Amino acid sequence: MIIFNNVNFKYPNFEIKDINFNIEKGEIIAITGNNASGKTTILNLMAGLLKPKKGEVLVNGKKPVCGNGIGMVFQNPDNQIIFSTISDDIKFTLKNQRVPKEEWNNRITEALSLVHLSGLEKQETSALSAGQKQRLVIANMLACKPEILIFDEVSVYLDPEAKNELFKLFKELKASGITIVFATNLIGEIVHSDKVLIMSDGEVKTFATREEILKNLSLFKDQNIHVPLKLEILSKLKEYNLSDDEEILKTLWRKLK
Repeated sequence: MIIFNNVNFKYPNFEIKDINFNIEKGEIIAITGNNASGKTTILNLMAGLLKPKKGEVLVNGKKPVCGNGIGMVFQNPDNQIIFSTISDDIKFTLKNQRVPKEEWNNRITEALSLVHLSGLEKQETSALSAGQKQRLVIANMLACKPEILIFDEVSVYLDPEAKNELFKLFKELKASGITIVFATNLIGEIVHSDKVLIMSDGEVKTFATREEILKNLSLFKDQNIHVPLKLEILSKLKEYNLSDDEEILKTLWRKLK
């Protein structure tokens, strides 16, 4: 579905080099690594906001265009919310995407239902919590019926409860067939993904399943990335084939918060 084929991109003081990976439909992908490793550049290339200097990025066999089946959510939701009410904000997005006006109400209702904001159409956006604002931005994307949603370190402004709700939403969106790609500096968040892509100095160091990464946390340590205790414990559980027991994981997660 998403293909990076020998992709290179260069800024004056930084470049990404020879990037190759494939993402399948309906996967949740975590892109992680130290600051200035190239995570955001990868996302912008994937969304069509940047063009490769060499190689190609393909989404369903075509060059990506943000808004054309691809939605992108940035760190600070306030930068993506324009209007004073939830309904008006989504209507503005639909208008820009040239969605027929007769479809607006149904699309707004469906999108708000998916992000658990049903019934809040007339709510003032300024009164929303950080987590609700993030869900509104996601609803804006969902109203346009994307196949892919890209998130650039969106958990930064969220409290622990809102983060948990966000990652629960990721799984719900995956179940509906949407592909999720999210960048994070918080290594513990990789547990919410299917596969993990580790960036370092503009290069892909590893692209593997979450289970493979948990079995080899030295991949992070080799890049001088701190590995939180939660992941160390999950890695040990993996050795004893306990990591599939969801109740054990939930209990440990609560105890270690």
